[in-house]
Order: sequence, then C-alpha cells, then structure tokens
Amino acid sequence: MKRIYTIIIIITLPLAGWSQDHPHFTMFMYNKLLYNPAYAGSRNVTSVNAIYRSQWVGLDGAPRTMSVAVDGPVGSYMKSFRPVALGLSVNNEKIGVTDHTDIMTYYAYRVPTGNSVLSFGLQAGFSLYNARFGNLNAFQPADRVLTEDVRNSFLPNVGAGVFWSGDRHYLGFSAPGILQNYYDKNQPTFAGGENARQIRAYFISGGYSIPVSDNFTFLPQAMTRYAGNGDYRLPVNADFNLTCIIYSRLMLGVTYRTDKSINGIVHVQATKILNIGYAYDYTASGLNSYTRGTHEVMVGIDFARDLNRYVNPRFIRNF
Repeated sequence: MKRIYTIIIIITLPLAGWSQDHPHFTMFMYNKLLYNPAYAGSRNVTSVNAIYRSQWVGLDGAPRTMSVAVDGPVGSYMKSFRPVALGLSVNNEKIGVTDHTDIMTYYAYRVPTGNSVLSFGLQAGFSLYNARFGNLNAFQPADRVLTEDVRNSFLPNVGAGVFWSGDRHYLGFSAPGILQNYYDKNQPTFAGGENARQIRAYFISGGYSIPVSDNFTFLPQAMTRYAGNGDYRLPVNADFNLTCIIYSRLMLGVTYRTDKSINGIVHVQATKILNIGYAYDYTASGLNSYTRGTHEVMVGIDFARDLNRYVNPRFIRNF
C-alpha cells in the first residue's frame, strides 16, 4: 500500500533523527540498558527483557518498535559481587516508509561505594537503516530526496554512561549514540544537511523509593532527554513517573511526558523469574483526534544458578 497519511510525514520527519537512534519507551524504568550502558548487571542476575510498542494506533505509518535486551554480571555465581557485566540488545523500529535495526553490545565495570554501586559503561554496535521513498505519493515526483531509496545503510556507533544505584535510589547519565552518521552516505548533504544525520542525545535518569509501610512503597522517577546537531536542536523532553509498589508484587504507575501525553503503567512480578508489564499512552495534544493512543507490552525473565541468593524473597528489586 503506497498511501501514507500526510500527518505522519509532517510529524515524523522532524523527529526522524531522534527516533531512528533512540527507542522511546514509556516503560523506560524496566529497560534502562537501552539508554545507559552502565546499567548492565545492576540487578545482579542475568535478565532478558522484550518489549513491543505500537504508537499512535489508527494512523497509517505510525511508529512500531520492538526490542530484546539481555544483560548480567560475568564471573562465578559463588562470588557475592561481580564487577564486570555485559549486555546485548536488538531493536527494530518502523516509521512510515523508513525502518532501522540496531544491534548493540554493552560493557560495564562496577565499583562498590558503601551501600551503593557506581558503574561505568561503554556500548558499541551498528544500525541498518532503510528508507523506501519510492513508496510515497510525492507532491514533487521529480524530487530526488523522495524518489531514491536508501537500502541497508550501515551506521556504526558508540556510547558511554555512568550509573549510581543503591537499595533506594538510582541516578544515571549517558550519551548512547556519540557518532553522527549521515543516513545516506552517498548523498550526505543533499537530503537536508544536518537534518539527514543521526542526532546525538543525552539522557539523565533518576529515582528514589519511599517506603510508606511494609506493603506499600512510592517510587518517583524521571528521565530527561536532550538531543541536537550543531544549530539543529530538539526540545528537551522528560518523563515524570510516580509508581506505587503494592505487596512487593504489583506496580501501578502514572507518567506525565512533557511532549503532551499522560501514560498509565501496570507491572506485575508474577514469579521470581517472570515479570510482565503493560503501558497505555493518552495523547493530550491535537493528535488525539486522529489516534486511539499508544500501547506497550513487555516481558522480563531473570536467570541465576541460585535465584534466592540474588532476588529478594518478596520478589521485587526496585532498581
């Protein structure tokens, strides 16, 4: 089907650089590795997380994102603390006639600091970017930008971050994509100059748990993003989340995103090894008239030789 709504083109093209490089998940608190390589191994078990996001349901060409990530500390499980951790993630995102697949590897070195751990992380990998501009019904058919496809453009990248966490807090800073590759290396400046490059982004995240009783905890947390290339900068964007942890099994959260959406999250620690989550984004802008919202679903599995040694018997580890 060659038709794609004009509204999707208007919305996604200015954000292409952002979206192509950094998946935007409402349940960022359960997928920190995707934003900060220093998070690898922070839960002291080998974790696998899979998430699917369907954005702006009802709009043709709206973003669809899938991600699978695995991370964990390296070394003997007989040791109470293992300083080195590794990770791997595979992400795929489709927006209109564009899609990209990212494969990233992660390395973290963790240093105990009293009752906390300070972690330094690096990541390296690549993206394969495709743009099928020939599928568009262009207003100017002779425009080379909208007629010449980009196929499997290879975009290597590296990133770095720091992550400090304890039983009741975490704080992180990262730049997960430092290089600024041109999407089409054959025409690096023809298709929009700076706008045709990957955008370097910076993330600051943090959270603090506040016990109210043995069975109830408040967990406020936030993630702020900034991205730009030279004179081209995107507005600062932030998610502010408040989660209630009930009986150390059920988490109910609400998030306000500064680009005008209100989001609800339900997360359940079903067993010691299995957790599942669902999020719904309600768009509070004029786009709400055209969409039925955004849905996210995630599944996480923890692996350890002796899980009881590494996971609280009441199951939930906040960070």
